[in-house]
This record gives sequence, structure tokens and C-alpha cells, in this order.
Amino acid sequence: MFYSNAHTHSTWCDGKDTLIAMAEAALQIGFTDIGFTSHSSAPFDPSCPGVSDEEGYQKEIKEVQKHLQGQLTILTGLEWDYYSPAPQEGYDYFVGSVHYFPPRDGEYRSVDESPESLMRTLDDWYEGDKIKMVQDYYETIVKHVDQHRPKIVGHFDLITKFNEKKPWLDEESPVYQKVALKTLNDVIDLVKSYDGLIEINTGAISRNWRTQPYPNPFLLRQMQERACPVIVTSDSHEIGTLNCHFAETEELLKSVGFTSTVQLKDGVFQKIPL
Repeated sequence: MFYSNAHTHSTWCDGKDTLIAMAEAALQIGFTDIGFTSHSSAPFDPSCPGVSDEEGYQKEIKEVQKHLQGQLTILTGLEWDYYSPAPQEGYDYFVGSVHYFPPRDGEYRSVDESPESLMRTLDDWYEGDKIKMVQDYYETIVKHVDQHRPKIVGHFDLITKFNEKKPWLDEESPVYQKVALKTLNDVIDLVKSYDGLIEINTGAISRNWRTQPYPNPFLLRQMQERACPVIVTSDSHEIGTLNCHFAETEELLKSVGFTSTVQLKDGVFQKIPL
């Protein structure tokens, strides 16, 4: 049983539905809680500029909380990108994510906009060196978690989003796995030091890019071996995907050896048995 989704988007950023519509949909599928996590401000990205009016965003969440008081517990979160300005006060938690490669000459390039843009960056910025590009991405994740200590580490291996449909990276190669596992171990050390979580994110399944959640199963196995606390989210951008692939993800986690996940329930992140 899943009681919530702690990574959701709305029309305050690149989501398709309003806060109230998302909250009412969460109620209808039996959730006790929902956490709103619109994208942080990214004025350098016209395709996803994020929340420009944080005060207005927080105010509207308060209105939805009041409207559904006693029916649904609603937390105010933000998906904070490493390259965004520091958020204002007033958030219950952050999802810490990396959506961009380290900028060059003031230009930011997205990790997950499209397969075509990713390949352009690989050619233009990295001269085809896939591992160097991967290292830049993963090193930024470690910096983000170390500096900002987000409650949830978002879609750990987002850089592989398009790899199933548009293969470009051998995720089974020892060279890639060494880089990814070193980063994962560093992140696990960090989140354990401050009671953080790493998310199991089904968002690319609902967007038709993957058939399994982030992270890759070899990373899940390492997380299980190290008893890393995890939370299942759908990174939902519309009402129909709030619990996308949750049942299948539960079975996947059990098959890897997980016996529990952390969930947002009754306004608190707590361990719930699978």
C-alpha cells in the first residue's frame, strides 16, 4: 500500500494540472498525503523556467491545504536544481535534482530535454567522450547533496533517461558502472548522515522512455546492500500518473531484497513495510 507521492508537479511549473486538481486526484486514489514539489526557478531555461513567484506558490498550497483540511495532508516542497538560486524560506522539504550539465560561457544545457539535445551536448561539449559527460553529471549530484542536503535525492541516473529507447551508453560496462557506483556510495554516505532518502522514480515510465524506474537495477542492488533508505515517487506531472507503476515497483524492490520504503504519511516521512 502506498499512501502518498512526495514528488509532484503542477501548472506552477511544467505540470499539466492545477494544485487542487492534483490534490483531489490523490484523494480519489486513496492517498493520505501529497507533497508538491514544483521546479525551482531556472530563468536560464526557457523550456522549464520553474517557479518564479515562490510566495504565490506557497500561498496557493496553503489555500488547497485549507480546502482539504481533515481529508488530505499536504506538504509544501520544491524540486531544487543545483543551478537554481537558493529557494526562499517556507518549504517543508526539497527534492534535490540535477537537470543541467556544468554551464559553459553562461550557457546551460539540459540533461533530459531530448535525445537530440543530449547528443548535441555530447558532441559539442565532450567531443564524444561519454564517460567524461557522465562524470560531470554525477559529480554535480554529489556537490548538490553535500552542499544542500535535500530530504530526497531526485532521479539519481537521470542521464540514462533516453537510453532504453535511444541507446547511446552501455550501462552494463564496467567503466560506467564504476563511475555510477562510486557516486552512489558517496551519496548514500551523505544521506545517511542527515536522514535523507534516495528516490525510486517512475516518471520516465509514464513519459514512455523507460520500462523500469530510476535507478538502474544494479544501483538498486547496491542501495539494498547498504540499507539505503528509499522512497517511491512518480515525479507526476498530471493527475493520471500519481501512482504510476507503484505496484510493479514494489515487486521489483522486493525481488532485489528491500523489505520497506519510506513514505510520506500523516505529514511525516516514515518507514512502511512492503
